[in-house]
Amino acid sequence: MAPLWRRKSRGTKKASGVSKGPETRNRILAHSLRVAASHGLAGLTIGRLARDLDMSKSGLFAHFRSKRILELATINEARKVFTSQVLAPATVGNEGIERVWILCDSWLAHIERRVFPGGYFFTGAFFECAERSGAVEAEINAMAREWWTSLKSAVLKAQDRKEIDPTADARRVSFDLNGILMAAYWAFLVEKDPGIFGECRIAVRAKLESMATTRIAASAFKSEAAWKEYLKGRRVHEKEKPLSALRRLGRRKAQSVTPSPSIQLPKKSKSVLRGGLGRLTKS
Repeated sequence: MAPLWRRKSRGTKKASGVSKGPETRNRILAHSLRVAASHGLAGLTIGRLARDLDMSKSGLFAHFRSKRILELATINEARKVFTSQVLAPATVGNEGIERVWILCDSWLAHIERRVFPGGYFFTGAFFECAERSGAVEAEINAMAREWWTSLKSAVLKAQDRKEIDPTADARRVSFDLNGILMAAYWAFLVEKDPGIFGECRIAVRAKLESMATTRIAASAFKSEAAWKEYLKGRRVHEKEKPLSALRRLGRRKAQSVTPSPSIQLPKKSKSVLRGGLGRLTKS
């Protein structure tokens, strides 16, 4: 039987190996995401990843039992990144035209920041998989639908708030906005000119201006600075609204607990009451 100190050492080593499992898996996924974004899922192979990461194929297989599982995990990782970088920022903004803007602005920003080093997931992957069936294709299509649904839902909310023309076709508005974004991305890939993103934002604001109701001041669309100032004012106003509501509620509660005026008894009633009390005390 091995000495106790050796048995503890083996146990510690095993525990350490297990603890590195998630860390290694995340490292594999991060690299597979970069490879797929630049070269597509076809370029994502166990052999390639093993070479790039200086791992054995068997070591990589311990985390992903097949290329299909690796592909699905990579798409899921891409979806999480897209959600955190593009969809999530819109949820902290106000509903209405601001949310529509934040979705478009965040979409452009994630391209500008090169969150994905290549355009595969939102250009090549979708067109490659849109008309195919299978688990991988279904995940790619679900990611595209999530974006499209979020954009269209934001437009509908803005119409509900009477900030975008409620008679407009929400699907057509979403189609136009999405088309502006995709065209800008396409132009950037061709010209490699980052100034295109600024032009795209101007085009998005112009589209929103053409659909906006009188609830949005026309001056808000005059320039980028005016638009930012308008959005800043909206946020301040929205933060103050709950406080104002609480103040009103506090005043109503204060009024409800205000003591009612004391009841004044007629003089006759007072004398009768005093007389009755006197008789009771004498008896």
